[in-house]
Amino acid sequence: MHTILHRLTKSAEETQKVGQDFVQRLLPQSLVLLQGGLGAGKTVFVKGMAQGLGIRPEEVRSPTFALIHEYLHGKIPLYHMDFYRLDNWDEVINLGFMEYLEKEGIVVIEWGDKFLPFFLPPFWMVEIQVLGEEERDIMVQRWVE
Repeated sequence: MHTILHRLTKSAEETQKVGQDFVQRLLPQSLVLLQGGLGAGKTVFVKGMAQGLGIRPEEVRSPTFALIHEYLHGKIPLYHMDFYRLDNWDEVINLGFMEYLEKEGIVVIEWGDKFLPFFLPPFWMVEIQVLGEEERDIMVQRWVE
């Protein structure tokens, strides 16, 4: 794994901007796992990714209950998933996860680190740590074979 990006942000807007800048590095069929506690800013980061793809950030909602939100009208489709409520890999597979990896879009997964041993490189890992009320430490790593 290689650290590609490390940023300290002081607001949700800055966190969103890091996501917007980061998505420019991605190609179709990229897989991004988001790691961070509740309220860390994972969905805020995805709003930035969406914005970087030409999708209005206000359209992006946490997929905690829906499990998957599809944003198909950007430069590249964005498939936003949340594995928080999933308990095992069979549930991930039954969600149709493998089919999404074959699509020409970017797959980004909140709480994807829950199933880290099942993901084969290459993929991206974005870790967001809460430092204060609005402050975040964002580290992006590239996992390669």
